[in-house]
Amino acid sequence: MSRAALATARDTLSRKVLRMSPDPRPLRSRSARWLSAGVVLVSIASLLPASAKVVEKAALDPSGEAAAVATARATGKPVLITSKTTETTEYRALPSGLIEATVAGGPVRMRGANDSWVAVDVSLVRQADGSVISKAHPYGLKLSGPAGSGDHNLVELGAPGRRSTLGWSGRLPAPEIDGTTATYREVKPGVDLVVEATRTGYEQHLVVKNRQAAVQLKQFRMPWKVDGPATSPASVMWDSTVDRASGEHLRRAPVKLALGKDALVLTPDASFLTDPKTVYPVTIDPSQSSGANFDAFVQSSYSTDQSAATELKIGTYDSGANKARSYLRFDNQDWLWDKQIQAATLSLWEHYSYSCTARGWVAYRVADVTNTARWTNRPAQYEQVGTSTQTKGWSSSCGGGWVTMPVTAAFQYTAAHRLSRTNIGISAASETDNYGWKRFNSREGANPPSVTITYQTKTSVDAQATAPDTACVTGADRPAMSTLNPQLRAQISDTQGAQVYAVFEWKVVGGVTSNTATEGPGASGSWLGTTIPDDAFTEGSSYAWRVQGTDGTTPGEWSNWCEFTVITM
Repeated sequence: MSRAALATARDTLSRKVLRMSPDPRPLRSRSARWLSAGVVLVSIASLLPASAKVVEKAALDPSGEAAAVATARATGKPVLITSKTTETTEYRALPSGLIEATVAGGPVRMRGANDSWVAVDVSLVRQADGSVISKAHPYGLKLSGPAGSGDHNLVELGAPGRRSTLGWSGRLPAPEIDGTTATYREVKPGVDLVVEATRTGYEQHLVVKNRQAAVQLKQFRMPWKVDGPATSPASVMWDSTVDRASGEHLRRAPVKLALGKDALVLTPDASFLTDPKTVYPVTIDPSQSSGANFDAFVQSSYSTDQSAATELKIGTYDSGANKARSYLRFDNQDWLWDKQIQAATLSLWEHYSYSCTARGWVAYRVADVTNTARWTNRPAQYEQVGTSTQTKGWSSSCGGGWVTMPVTAAFQYTAAHRLSRTNIGISAASETDNYGWKRFNSREGANPPSVTITYQTKTSVDAQATAPDTACVTGADRPAMSTLNPQLRAQISDTQGAQVYAVFEWKVVGGVTSNTATEGPGASGSWLGTTIPDDAFTEGSSYAWRVQGTDGTTPGEWSNWCEFTVITM
Protein backbone atom coordinates (compact mmCIF):
# COMPACT_ATOMS: atom_id res chain seq x y z
CA MET A 1 0.00 0.00 0.00
CA SER A 2 1.38 3.45 -0.94
CA ARG A 3 1.96 6.15 1.70
CA ALA A 4 -0.95 8.21 0.28
CA ALA A 5 -3.30 5.20 0.30
CA LEU A 6 -2.24 4.32 3.85
CA ALA A 7 -2.90 7.88 5.01
CA THR A 8 -6.35 7.82 3.37
CA ALA A 9 -7.17 4.51 5.04
CA ARG A 10 -6.07 5.79 8.39
CA ASP A 11 -8.13 8.99 8.11
CA THR A 12 -11.16 6.93 7.12
CA LEU A 13 -10.67 4.62 10.09
CA SER A 14 -10.28 7.62 12.42
CA ARG A 15 -13.58 9.10 11.22
CA LYS A 16 -15.28 5.75 11.90
CA VAL A 17 -13.92 5.77 15.42
CA LEU A 18 -15.08 9.34 15.94
CA ARG A 19 -18.64 8.40 14.95
CA MET A 20 -18.58 5.91 17.86
CA SER A 21 -17.78 8.76 20.28
CA PRO A 22 -20.46 10.78 22.14
CA ASP A 23 -18.80 13.86 20.62
CA PRO A 24 -18.28 12.97 16.92
CA ARG A 25 -16.53 16.16 15.81
CA PRO A 26 -14.78 16.23 12.38
CA LEU A 27 -11.20 15.06 12.26
CA ARG A 28 -9.90 18.54 11.41
CA SER A 29 -11.78 20.38 14.16
CA ARG A 30 -9.64 22.49 16.53
CA SER A 31 -9.64 19.91 19.37
CA ALA A 32 -10.47 16.59 17.76
CA ARG A 33 -10.44 13.72 20.23
CA TRP A 34 -10.58 10.03 19.45
CA LEU A 35 -10.59 6.92 21.57
CA SER A 36 -10.13 3.45 20.20
CA ALA A 37 -12.25 0.65 21.63
CA GLY A 38 -12.87 -3.08 21.26
CA VAL A 39 -11.94 -4.65 17.96
CA VAL A 40 -11.14 -1.26 16.47
CA LEU A 41 -7.88 -1.30 18.49
CA VAL A 42 -6.68 -4.23 16.41
CA SER A 43 -7.36 -2.37 13.17
CA ILE A 44 -5.63 0.78 14.36
CA ALA A 45 -2.61 -1.22 15.55
CA SER A 46 -2.25 -2.71 12.08
CA LEU A 47 -1.90 0.79 10.63
CA LEU A 48 0.53 2.13 13.22
CA PRO A 49 4.13 2.86 12.23
CA ALA A 50 6.65 0.12 13.03
CA SER A 51 8.08 2.05 16.00
CA ALA A 52 4.69 2.22 17.69
CA LYS A 53 4.00 -1.47 17.11
CA VAL A 54 7.33 -2.44 18.70
CA VAL A 55 6.40 -0.58 21.88
CA GLU A 56 2.98 -2.20 21.91
CA LYS A 57 4.47 -5.69 21.61
CA ALA A 58 6.91 -4.98 24.45
CA ALA A 59 4.01 -4.05 26.70
CA LEU A 60 2.50 -7.48 26.05
CA ASP A 61 5.66 -9.40 27.01
CA PRO A 62 4.22 -12.26 29.13
CA SER A 63 7.12 -11.93 31.59
CA GLY A 64 6.86 -8.13 31.78
CA GLU A 65 5.13 -5.64 34.05
CA ALA A 66 2.11 -4.86 31.86
CA ALA A 67 1.18 -8.52 31.41
CA ALA A 68 1.66 -9.21 35.13
CA VAL A 69 -0.58 -6.28 36.09
CA ALA A 70 -3.30 -7.49 33.70
CA THR A 71 -3.12 -11.03 35.12
CA ALA A 72 -3.16 -9.78 38.72
CA ARG A 73 -6.28 -7.73 38.01
CA ALA A 74 -8.00 -10.67 36.32
CA THR A 75 -7.18 -13.24 39.02
CA GLY A 76 -7.22 -11.02 42.09
CA LYS A 77 -3.81 -12.45 43.13
CA PRO A 78 -0.26 -11.07 43.10
CA VAL A 79 1.77 -12.08 40.04
CA LEU A 80 5.56 -12.36 39.91
CA ILE A 81 7.18 -10.17 37.24
CA THR A 82 9.77 -12.71 36.22
CA SER A 83 11.68 -10.53 33.74
CA LYS A 84 12.68 -8.11 36.53
CA THR A 85 14.00 -10.60 39.10
CA THR A 86 17.61 -10.09 40.30
CA GLU A 87 19.86 -11.68 42.93
CA THR A 88 18.47 -9.35 45.57
CA THR A 89 15.13 -8.09 44.25
CA GLU A 90 11.80 -9.63 43.33
CA TYR A 91 8.84 -7.71 41.85
CA ARG A 92 5.14 -8.57 42.03
CA ALA A 93 2.13 -6.98 40.34
CA LEU A 94 -0.77 -6.51 42.76
CA PRO A 95 -4.48 -6.69 41.86
CA SER A 96 -4.73 -2.96 42.68
CA GLY A 97 -2.33 -2.16 39.83
CA LEU A 98 0.50 -1.27 42.22
CA ILE A 99 3.90 -2.97 42.05
CA GLU A 100 5.53 -4.47 45.14
CA ALA A 101 9.31 -4.97 45.21
CA THR A 102 11.15 -6.87 47.95
CA VAL A 103 14.83 -5.87 48.09
CA ALA A 104 17.11 -8.04 50.23
CA GLY A 105 20.24 -6.63 51.84
CA GLY A 106 22.26 -9.59 50.53
CA PRO A 107 21.86 -12.05 47.66
CA VAL A 108 19.00 -14.50 48.20
CA ARG A 109 19.03 -16.18 44.76
CA MET A 110 21.56 -16.88 42.03
CA ARG A 111 21.68 -18.30 38.53
CA GLY A 112 21.91 -22.08 38.43
CA ALA A 113 23.55 -24.33 35.85
CA ASN A 114 20.60 -24.01 33.44
CA ASP A 115 20.41 -20.21 34.00
CA SER A 116 17.29 -20.53 36.17
CA TRP A 117 17.11 -18.87 39.59
CA VAL A 118 18.01 -21.02 42.60
CA ALA A 119 17.94 -20.08 46.27
CA VAL A 120 21.27 -19.19 47.85
CA ASP A 121 22.41 -22.05 50.10
CA VAL A 122 25.85 -21.57 51.67
CA SER A 123 25.84 -24.95 53.45
CA LEU A 124 29.18 -26.66 52.86
CA VAL A 125 29.72 -29.93 51.00
CA ARG A 126 32.91 -31.92 50.42
CA GLN A 127 34.09 -32.52 46.85
CA ALA A 128 35.65 -35.70 45.51
CA ASP A 129 39.12 -34.09 45.59
CA GLY A 130 38.70 -33.19 49.28
CA SER A 131 38.02 -29.48 48.71
CA VAL A 132 34.87 -27.89 50.13
CA ILE A 133 32.30 -25.64 48.43
CA SER A 134 28.94 -24.12 49.31
CA LYS A 135 25.92 -25.74 47.69
CA ALA A 136 24.88 -22.47 46.05
CA HIS A 137 27.13 -19.51 46.83
CA PRO A 138 26.66 -16.33 44.76
CA TYR A 139 30.42 -15.65 44.75
CA GLY A 140 31.69 -19.18 44.23
CA LEU A 141 33.16 -19.80 47.68
CA LYS A 142 35.70 -22.65 47.72
CA LEU A 143 37.72 -23.97 50.70
CA SER A 144 40.83 -26.11 50.78
CA GLY A 145 40.84 -29.80 51.50
CA PRO A 146 43.74 -31.47 53.38
CA ALA A 147 47.21 -30.22 52.41
CA GLY A 148 50.84 -30.68 53.45
CA SER A 149 53.51 -28.11 54.21
CA GLY A 150 53.95 -24.88 52.23
CA ASP A 151 51.47 -22.21 51.10
CA HIS A 152 47.90 -23.23 50.17
CA ASN A 153 44.76 -21.50 48.94
CA LEU A 154 42.55 -21.69 52.01
CA VAL A 155 39.55 -19.62 50.81
CA GLU A 156 38.74 -18.54 47.26
CA LEU A 157 35.96 -16.02 46.68
CA GLY A 158 34.54 -14.06 43.73
CA ALA A 159 34.05 -14.29 39.98
CA PRO A 160 36.94 -14.53 37.47
CA GLY A 161 38.62 -11.17 37.20
CA ARG A 162 37.39 -10.15 40.65
CA ARG A 163 38.53 -13.13 42.70
CA SER A 164 40.36 -13.02 46.02
CA THR A 165 42.30 -15.81 47.69
CA LEU A 166 43.19 -16.08 51.38
CA GLY A 167 45.85 -18.69 52.04
CA TRP A 168 47.46 -20.64 54.84
CA SER A 169 51.11 -21.49 55.39
CA GLY A 170 51.58 -24.96 56.80
CA ARG A 171 49.79 -28.27 57.15
CA LEU A 172 46.00 -28.44 56.79
CA PRO A 173 44.05 -31.51 58.00
CA ALA A 174 40.81 -32.55 56.34
CA PRO A 175 38.19 -30.07 57.60
CA GLU A 176 35.25 -31.13 59.76
CA ILE A 177 32.01 -29.92 58.15
CA ASP A 178 29.04 -28.70 60.20
CA GLY A 179 26.42 -26.80 58.17
CA THR A 180 28.09 -23.58 57.03
CA THR A 181 31.26 -24.13 59.10
CA ALA A 182 34.53 -25.94 58.24
CA THR A 183 36.97 -26.57 61.11
CA TYR A 184 40.62 -27.46 60.50
CA ARG A 185 41.80 -28.92 63.84
CA GLU A 186 45.24 -28.20 65.30
CA VAL A 187 46.75 -26.32 62.36
CA LYS A 188 49.26 -25.28 65.01
CA PRO A 189 49.51 -26.84 68.45
CA GLY A 190 46.48 -25.59 70.40
CA VAL A 191 45.06 -23.61 67.43
CA ASP A 192 42.01 -24.49 65.31
CA LEU A 193 41.30 -22.77 61.99
CA VAL A 194 37.56 -22.20 61.37
CA VAL A 195 35.94 -20.88 58.17
CA GLU A 196 32.25 -20.00 58.16
CA ALA A 197 30.49 -19.40 54.83
CA THR A 198 28.22 -16.34 54.67
CA ARG A 199 25.95 -15.33 51.81
CA THR A 200 28.28 -12.44 50.91
CA GLY A 201 31.65 -14.08 51.62
CA TYR A 202 33.12 -15.76 54.67
CA GLU A 203 34.31 -15.37 58.25
CA GLN A 204 37.62 -17.00 59.13
CA HIS A 205 38.55 -17.56 62.79
CA LEU A 206 41.67 -18.71 64.51
CA VAL A 207 40.63 -20.25 67.82
CA VAL A 208 43.58 -20.03 70.23
CA LYS A 209 42.86 -22.53 72.99
CA ASN A 210 45.40 -21.55 75.66
CA ARG A 211 48.25 -19.18 76.55
CA GLN A 212 50.90 -21.62 75.41
CA ALA A 213 49.35 -21.68 71.94
CA ALA A 214 49.22 -17.86 71.85
CA VAL A 215 53.02 -17.71 71.98
CA GLN A 216 53.07 -18.99 68.37
CA LEU A 217 50.94 -16.10 67.16
CA LYS A 218 52.94 -13.00 68.06
CA GLN A 219 52.80 -12.34 64.33
CA PHE A 220 51.72 -14.57 61.48
CA ARG A 221 51.44 -14.38 57.73
CA MET A 222 48.51 -15.46 55.54
CA PRO A 223 49.01 -15.49 51.74
CA TRP A 224 46.59 -13.03 50.08
CA LYS A 225 45.89 -12.47 46.40
CA VAL A 226 43.18 -10.36 44.80
CA ASP A 227 42.31 -9.51 41.19
CA GLY A 228 41.98 -5.74 40.93
CA PRO A 229 42.28 -3.21 43.77
CA ALA A 230 43.20 -4.89 47.07
CA THR A 231 40.91 -4.32 50.04
CA SER A 232 42.08 -6.31 53.03
CA PRO A 233 39.54 -7.93 55.35
CA ALA A 234 38.95 -6.42 58.78
CA SER A 235 40.41 -8.19 61.81
CA VAL A 236 39.67 -8.16 65.53
CA MET A 237 39.95 -10.65 68.43
CA TRP A 238 38.00 -11.40 71.59
CA ASP A 239 38.17 -13.73 74.55
CA SER A 240 35.47 -15.99 75.99
CA THR A 241 34.02 -13.49 78.47
CA VAL A 242 30.37 -13.01 77.51
CA ASP A 243 27.89 -10.66 79.18
CA ARG A 244 24.70 -12.65 79.84
CA ALA A 245 22.38 -9.64 79.49
CA SER A 246 23.75 -8.35 76.18
CA GLY A 247 25.32 -11.44 74.59
CA GLU A 248 28.43 -9.31 73.96
CA HIS A 249 32.02 -10.46 74.05
CA LEU A 250 33.11 -7.83 76.57
CA ARG A 251 36.88 -8.18 76.18
CA ARG A 252 37.98 -7.33 72.66
CA ALA A 253 41.19 -6.04 71.14
CA PRO A 254 42.31 -4.94 67.68
CA VAL A 255 44.56 -7.06 65.51
CA LYS A 256 47.07 -5.02 63.56
CA LEU A 257 46.78 -5.97 59.92
CA ALA A 258 49.21 -4.98 57.17
CA LEU A 259 49.44 -5.80 53.47
CA GLY A 260 52.78 -7.41 52.66
CA LYS A 261 53.86 -8.80 49.31
CA ASP A 262 50.97 -11.12 48.34
CA ALA A 263 50.19 -11.65 52.01
CA LEU A 264 48.34 -10.35 55.05
CA VAL A 265 50.51 -9.89 58.10
CA LEU A 266 48.53 -10.06 61.35
CA THR A 267 49.92 -8.91 64.68
CA PRO A 268 47.64 -9.66 67.66
CA ASP A 269 47.81 -7.40 70.72
CA ALA A 270 50.44 -9.16 72.86
CA SER A 271 49.28 -7.49 76.09
CA PHE A 272 45.77 -8.86 75.51
CA LEU A 273 47.03 -12.39 74.96
CA THR A 274 49.17 -12.34 78.11
CA ASP A 275 46.75 -10.43 80.34
CA PRO A 276 45.72 -12.62 83.34
CA LYS A 277 42.14 -11.40 82.85
CA THR A 278 41.96 -12.88 79.36
CA VAL A 279 39.78 -16.00 79.33
CA TYR A 280 40.76 -18.60 76.75
CA PRO A 281 39.96 -19.66 74.09
CA VAL A 282 40.62 -16.42 72.18
CA THR A 283 39.20 -15.93 68.70
CA ILE A 284 41.04 -13.97 65.98
CA ASP A 285 38.69 -12.99 63.16
CA PRO A 286 39.61 -11.70 59.69
CA SER A 287 36.59 -11.83 57.33
CA GLN A 288 35.51 -10.66 53.87
CA SER A 289 32.28 -9.85 52.05
CA SER A 290 31.30 -8.91 48.48
CA GLY A 291 28.39 -7.74 46.38
CA ALA A 292 25.88 -4.92 46.05
CA ASN A 293 24.11 -3.38 49.04
CA PHE A 294 25.86 -2.87 52.35
CA ASP A 295 25.32 -2.86 56.10
CA ALA A 296 27.44 -2.43 59.21
CA PHE A 297 27.18 -1.48 62.85
CA VAL A 298 29.30 1.04 64.70
CA GLN A 299 29.89 0.84 68.43
CA SER A 300 31.55 3.24 70.81
CA SER A 301 33.90 0.51 72.06
CA TYR A 302 34.92 -0.65 68.54
CA SER A 303 37.46 1.04 66.29
CA THR A 304 37.40 -1.35 63.30
CA ASP A 305 35.23 -1.91 60.24
CA GLN A 306 32.27 -4.19 61.04
CA SER A 307 30.79 -4.42 57.53
CA ALA A 308 31.58 -8.15 57.28
CA ALA A 309 29.99 -9.01 60.65
CA THR A 310 27.00 -11.32 60.64
CA GLU A 311 24.95 -9.02 62.86
CA LEU A 312 23.77 -5.44 63.34
CA LYS A 313 23.34 -3.79 66.76
CA ILE A 314 21.56 -0.80 68.27
CA GLY A 315 21.24 0.68 71.75
CA THR A 316 23.19 0.09 74.96
CA TYR A 317 23.49 -2.70 77.51
CA ASP A 318 25.33 -0.72 80.21
CA SER A 319 23.33 2.51 80.57
CA GLY A 320 25.17 4.30 77.76
CA ALA A 321 28.79 3.44 78.50
CA ASN A 322 28.75 1.38 75.28
CA LYS A 323 26.42 2.44 72.46
CA ALA A 324 25.75 0.99 69.02
CA ARG A 325 23.99 2.10 65.85
CA SER A 326 23.57 0.35 62.51
CA TYR A 327 23.50 1.46 58.90
CA LEU A 328 22.05 -0.08 55.75
CA ARG A 329 22.63 0.91 52.14
CA PHE A 330 20.43 -0.29 49.29
CA ASP A 331 22.24 0.09 45.95
CA ASN A 332 21.12 0.22 42.30
CA GLN A 333 17.95 2.18 42.99
CA ASP A 334 17.67 3.78 39.53
CA TRP A 335 14.52 1.76 38.85
CA LEU A 336 12.76 3.84 41.55
CA TRP A 337 13.31 7.13 39.76
CA ASP A 338 10.09 9.13 39.36
CA LYS A 339 7.96 6.32 40.81
CA GLN A 340 5.14 7.16 43.21
CA ILE A 341 6.14 5.38 46.45
CA GLN A 342 3.07 4.25 48.37
CA ALA A 343 4.87 2.42 51.20
CA ALA A 344 8.28 1.01 52.16
CA THR A 345 8.79 -1.34 55.12
CA LEU A 346 12.18 -2.39 56.52
CA SER A 347 12.31 -5.96 57.87
CA LEU A 348 15.07 -7.19 60.20
CA TRP A 349 15.56 -10.56 61.87
CA GLU A 350 16.08 -9.79 65.56
CA HIS A 351 17.93 -12.66 67.23
CA TYR A 352 18.77 -10.97 70.54
CA SER A 353 17.26 -8.32 72.81
CA TYR A 354 17.80 -7.23 76.39
CA SER A 355 14.32 -8.45 77.36
CA CYS A 356 10.87 -9.02 75.91
CA THR A 357 9.84 -5.51 76.97
CA ALA A 358 8.93 -3.42 73.93
CA ARG A 359 11.23 -0.44 73.45
CA GLY A 360 11.33 2.12 70.69
CA TRP A 361 13.85 2.25 67.87
CA VAL A 362 14.03 4.78 65.08
CA ALA A 363 15.26 5.11 61.50
CA TYR A 364 16.81 8.13 59.80
CA ARG A 365 17.81 8.95 56.29
CA VAL A 366 21.58 9.35 56.39
CA ALA A 367 24.50 10.27 54.15
CA ASP A 368 26.26 7.65 52.07
CA VAL A 369 27.26 4.58 54.10
CA THR A 370 30.64 2.91 53.46
CA ASN A 371 33.10 0.69 55.31
CA THR A 372 34.75 3.80 56.73
CA ALA A 373 31.87 4.17 59.19
CA ARG A 374 32.95 4.12 62.84
CA TRP A 375 31.38 5.46 66.03
CA THR A 376 33.71 8.44 65.68
CA ASN A 377 32.95 8.75 61.95
CA ARG A 378 29.21 8.17 61.65
CA PRO A 379 27.36 9.16 58.46
CA ALA A 380 25.56 12.50 58.69
CA GLN A 381 22.00 12.07 59.96
CA TYR A 382 19.07 13.77 58.23
CA GLU A 383 15.34 13.52 58.84
CA GLN A 384 13.63 10.73 60.81
CA VAL A 385 11.82 8.32 58.48
CA GLY A 386 10.33 5.69 60.80
CA THR A 387 9.73 4.33 64.30
CA SER A 388 8.93 0.93 65.81
CA THR A 389 8.66 -0.75 69.21
CA GLN A 390 8.69 -4.36 67.98
CA THR A 391 11.01 -6.54 70.07
CA LYS A 392 12.02 -10.20 69.76
CA GLY A 393 14.89 -12.53 70.59
CA TRP A 394 15.07 -12.74 74.38
CA SER A 395 13.30 -15.94 75.41
CA SER A 396 10.58 -18.37 74.35
CA SER A 397 8.11 -15.61 75.19
CA CYS A 398 9.56 -13.49 72.39
CA GLY A 399 11.78 -15.79 70.34
CA GLY A 400 13.90 -14.56 67.48
CA GLY A 401 11.96 -13.40 64.44
CA TRP A 402 11.16 -10.62 61.99
CA VAL A 403 10.53 -7.09 63.22
CA THR A 404 9.51 -4.25 60.91
CA MET A 405 9.57 -0.49 60.62
CA PRO A 406 8.02 1.83 58.01
CA VAL A 407 10.70 3.79 56.10
CA THR A 408 8.58 5.18 53.26
CA ALA A 409 10.01 8.71 53.38
CA ALA A 410 13.56 7.46 52.71
CA PHE A 411 12.58 5.77 49.45
CA GLN A 412 10.29 8.62 48.44
CA TYR A 413 13.36 10.85 48.69
CA THR A 414 15.38 8.46 46.52
CA ALA A 415 12.67 8.34 43.86
CA ALA A 416 12.05 12.10 43.79
CA HIS A 417 15.73 13.07 43.75
CA ARG A 418 16.85 10.31 41.36
CA LEU A 419 19.46 8.85 43.70
CA SER A 420 21.19 5.54 43.02
CA ARG A 421 21.29 4.55 46.70
CA THR A 422 19.05 4.68 49.75
CA ASN A 423 20.97 5.02 53.04
CA ILE A 424 19.23 4.33 56.35
CA GLY A 425 20.55 4.53 59.91
CA ILE A 426 18.79 2.81 62.81
CA SER A 427 19.29 3.45 66.51
CA ALA A 428 17.54 2.93 69.83
CA ALA A 429 15.09 5.66 70.79
CA SER A 430 17.05 5.96 74.05
CA GLU A 431 20.78 5.24 74.17
CA THR A 432 20.87 5.11 77.95
CA ASP A 433 18.03 2.60 78.45
CA ASN A 434 19.35 -1.00 78.51
CA TYR A 435 15.96 -2.35 77.43
CA GLY A 436 16.54 -0.82 73.99
CA TRP A 437 19.50 -3.15 73.26
CA LYS A 438 18.81 -5.15 70.06
CA ARG A 439 20.85 -7.35 67.73
CA PHE A 440 19.79 -8.32 64.21
CA ASN A 441 21.07 -10.52 61.38
CA SER A 442 23.13 -8.55 58.86
CA ARG A 443 23.19 -9.19 55.12
CA GLU A 444 25.86 -11.82 55.75
CA GLY A 445 23.52 -13.76 58.05
CA ALA A 446 20.92 -16.47 57.49
CA ASN A 447 18.07 -13.94 57.39
CA PRO A 448 19.35 -10.79 55.69
CA PRO A 449 17.56 -7.44 56.08
CA SER A 450 15.08 -6.51 53.39
CA VAL A 451 12.78 -3.68 52.42
CA THR A 452 9.40 -4.14 50.74
CA ILE A 453 8.48 -1.19 48.53
CA THR A 454 5.01 -0.67 47.08
CA TYR A 455 4.94 1.82 44.23
CA GLN A 456 3.00 3.00 41.24
CA THR A 457 4.56 3.58 37.86
CA LYS A 458 3.44 6.98 36.65
CA THR A 459 1.12 7.17 33.68
CA SER A 460 3.18 6.19 30.67
CA VAL A 461 3.28 6.83 26.94
CA ASP A 462 3.36 3.39 25.33
CA ALA A 463 3.47 4.53 21.69
CA GLN A 464 3.36 7.64 19.49
CA ALA A 465 2.02 8.07 15.96
CA THR A 466 0.80 10.71 13.53
CA ALA A 467 -1.84 10.81 10.79
CA PRO A 468 -0.63 10.98 8.08
CA ASP A 469 1.98 8.45 9.20
CA THR A 470 5.53 9.67 9.86
CA ALA A 471 8.52 8.13 11.61
CA CYS A 472 9.48 9.55 15.01
CA VAL A 473 12.98 10.93 14.40
CA THR A 474 14.83 14.21 14.92
CA GLY A 475 17.46 16.10 12.98
CA ALA A 476 18.32 16.06 9.31
CA ASP A 477 16.41 12.80 8.71
CA ARG A 478 13.08 14.27 9.84
CA PRO A 479 10.26 13.18 7.45
CA ALA A 480 7.89 15.28 5.39
CA MET A 481 4.34 15.93 6.67
CA SER A 482 1.82 16.21 3.84
CA THR A 483 -0.81 18.30 5.65
CA LEU A 484 -1.00 21.52 7.65
CA ASN A 485 -3.41 19.86 10.08
CA PRO A 486 -1.84 16.55 11.12
CA GLN A 487 -3.18 14.55 14.00
CA LEU A 488 -0.81 13.72 16.89
CA ARG A 489 -1.61 10.44 18.64
CA ALA A 490 -0.43 8.50 21.68
CA GLN A 491 -1.31 5.35 23.56
CA ILE A 492 -1.46 6.12 27.29
CA SER A 493 -1.48 3.56 30.14
CA ASP A 494 -1.84 3.68 33.91
CA THR A 495 -0.86 0.66 36.03
CA GLN A 496 -3.76 1.24 38.40
CA GLY A 497 -6.26 1.35 35.57
CA ALA A 498 -7.19 4.98 36.19
CA GLN A 499 -8.62 7.10 33.40
CA VAL A 500 -5.87 8.77 31.43
CA TYR A 501 -5.22 12.02 29.63
CA ALA A 502 -2.66 12.99 27.03
CA VAL A 503 -0.93 16.37 27.03
CA PHE A 504 0.44 17.12 23.55
CA GLU A 505 3.10 19.79 23.07
CA TRP A 506 4.41 21.16 19.75
CA LYS A 507 6.72 23.95 18.66
CA VAL A 508 8.91 25.12 15.80
CA VAL A 509 12.17 23.13 15.79
CA GLY A 510 14.67 25.15 17.80
CA GLY A 511 11.93 27.42 19.11
CA VAL A 512 11.43 28.45 22.73
CA THR A 513 7.66 28.90 22.92
CA SER A 514 5.28 26.01 22.43
CA ASN A 515 1.58 25.16 22.35
CA THR A 516 -0.22 22.39 24.20
CA ALA A 517 -3.51 20.54 24.04
CA THR A 518 -4.89 18.11 26.62
CA GLU A 519 -7.11 15.27 25.42
CA GLY A 520 -9.12 12.72 27.39
CA PRO A 521 -10.21 11.13 29.57
CA GLY A 522 -9.89 7.64 28.18
CA ALA A 523 -9.46 4.17 29.57
CA SER A 524 -5.94 3.02 30.41
CA GLY A 525 -4.38 1.73 27.18
CA SER A 526 -6.48 4.04 25.00
CA TRP A 527 -5.18 5.93 22.01
CA LEU A 528 -5.81 9.65 22.37
CA GLY A 529 -5.24 12.23 19.67
CA THR A 530 -5.35 15.94 18.93
CA THR A 531 -5.44 17.69 15.56
CA ILE A 532 -3.23 20.69 14.92
CA PRO A 533 -5.54 23.69 14.47
CA ASP A 534 -5.76 25.84 11.36
CA ASP A 535 -3.07 28.50 10.90
CA ALA A 536 -0.74 26.86 13.49
CA PHE A 537 1.66 25.38 10.90
CA THR A 538 3.16 26.99 7.82
CA GLU A 539 4.42 25.46 4.60
CA GLY A 540 8.11 24.48 4.63
CA SER A 541 8.58 24.88 8.40
CA SER A 542 9.87 22.13 10.70
CA TYR A 543 8.06 21.22 13.92
CA ALA A 544 8.77 19.08 16.99
CA TRP A 545 6.16 17.40 19.17
CA ARG A 546 6.02 15.21 22.24
CA VAL A 547 3.37 13.89 24.63
CA GLN A 548 2.93 13.31 28.34
CA GLY A 549 0.47 10.96 30.02
CA THR A 550 -1.35 11.81 33.24
CA ASP A 551 -4.08 10.39 35.43
CA GLY A 552 -5.36 13.90 36.09
CA THR A 553 -3.34 14.36 39.28
CA THR A 554 0.25 13.17 38.72
CA PRO A 555 1.91 13.62 35.32
CA GLY A 556 4.16 10.94 33.88
CA GLU A 557 7.37 11.41 31.94
CA TRP A 558 7.43 13.24 28.64
CA SER A 559 7.98 11.11 25.56
CA ASN A 560 10.85 11.69 23.17
CA TRP A 561 10.59 14.56 20.72
CA CYS A 562 9.48 13.71 17.18
CA GLU A 563 10.06 16.09 14.25
CA PHE A 564 8.72 16.60 10.72
CA THR A 565 8.78 19.26 8.02
CA VAL A 566 5.45 20.41 6.50
CA ILE A 567 5.55 19.90 2.71
CA THR A 568 2.10 19.74 1.14
CA MET A 569 2.97 20.65 -2.46
